[in-house]
Amino acid sequence: MDKLILKLKMKKFDKSNLYQSIIDLHKQCTHAYQDAQKVNIPNSYKQINKILIAGMGGSGLGARAIKSIYHQKLKYPILRLNNYKLPQWVDDKTLVICSSYSGSTEEIVNVAKQCVEKKLKWMAIATGKDVLKLAQKHRVPIYNINPKYNPSGQPRMAIGYSLVGQLVLISKTGAITFTKKDLDLVVKTMESIVSKNNLEVKPSNNSAKQLAKLIVDKQVIFSACEHLAGTTHTIKNQMNENAKHLAHRHDIPELNHHLMEGLKFPQTNQEDIFFLLFQSSLYHPRNQKRVKITQKVLSKNNIDSFIYQPQSSTRISQAFEIIQFGAFVNFYLTLEHNLDPAPIPWVDYFKAKMKE
Repeated sequence: MDKLILKLKMKKFDKSNLYQSIIDLHKQCTHAYQDAQKVNIPNSYKQINKILIAGMGGSGLGARAIKSIYHQKLKYPILRLNNYKLPQWVDDKTLVICSSYSGSTEEIVNVAKQCVEKKLKWMAIATGKDVLKLAQKHRVPIYNINPKYNPSGQPRMAIGYSLVGQLVLISKTGAITFTKKDLDLVVKTMESIVSKNNLEVKPSNNSAKQLAKLIVDKQVIFSACEHLAGTTHTIKNQMNENAKHLAHRHDIPELNHHLMEGLKFPQTNQEDIFFLLFQSSLYHPRNQKRVKITQKVLSKNNIDSFIYQPQSSTRISQAFEIIQFGAFVNFYLTLEHNLDPAPIPWVDYFKAKMKE
């Protein structure tokens, strides 16, 4: 798809300017870092032994990435909650982070109310509405997102705000270390991906455009491991919502113990499935070997695949590199399908039915 055709399609379909949200992802990260740094965290919030991050859909993406990126360096567990009720083990040594971009996500509003009832340590990340009002009323720490660099208004495209916001707040508790130096490398890495994959770059030099072409008629299975596992969930989420395209995620090394035996049937797998594998020089050497052998197994089963290997130097910069690259792939895939990437009609239908 050449540049002129893409521009015409963008004018017709990208009515919410989602493309600009992609271009501005690195600006979201800088903006979030600056604003979240201003949030005051009480000393009592540092007296914890676990963190629970509650979030749904786009607002839940950051937790998965943080768990993966910092897995080896966590001083204590960071866990996810993608549901209504707090687990019984939550206690006064637990910090609960309620993340809802809109501030009205019913599952997270319910969690925030439980935090109040149980007098737990909690904080809020939102743009407004119920979660923010509860946090203000009970005077708990708030990162009030100002979505200046997310013109699309879509929570899934505010990953820079939610992820960096969570990184800053958690680092203030002492659970992880996230510095300005980390941020600067993240931003530099994302800017590099933008320069190589934006609309103006010809398909012959644009890996994101090329990959979108390869997967347009395929179910996509994402496969990564270690620090990149949670990040691939972000791309999968955006592929579902932006491109309305079916995608799955199976992580290495777990898939090597069962999934490969399921490649044979149905026989349409050879035409319908595409594996997107993520390699990294920072993986354990055995996992690096697993990625290579996994691709060989796929080839022997006549299933197409592609290995993407980030070029940045740290775990966190590689994670953001993939987020930026994946956002471009999903946007170009959306245009291949001749769709507006912003509307999510079935999610909206479901929410409407839930209110009846």
